[in-house]
Amino acid sequence: MTSGVGVSFISFLFLAVVMIAISLSFAIPIGISASHRGMNAIGWAVIAFFTWVVGLVLFLLNIQPIITDVNCPSCGNRIPKEHVFCPFCGYRD
Repeated sequence: MTSGVGVSFISFLFLAVVMIAISLSFAIPIGISASHRGMNAIGWAVIAFFTWVVGLVLFLLNIQPIITDVNCPSCGNRIPKEHVFCPFCGYRD
């Protein structure tokens, strides 16, 4: 009789591990992508962890472009990363 309980527990444990792995497979890439885009990475990762495909769809509907600008060390204005000098103050890297 106890072997049936053991098999049931192992099946439950296996199912829990699989569900956590699926949740992480949604949460980690969405969280990384959100952080590269200046979005709330932890918030989006939590949403994706608990809602899977729904979280992915919501993320794709609200996605922001990847941030490629940097702040000028002299004047603080946002400039494209590939610029050699700041067009606002003339600071040269």
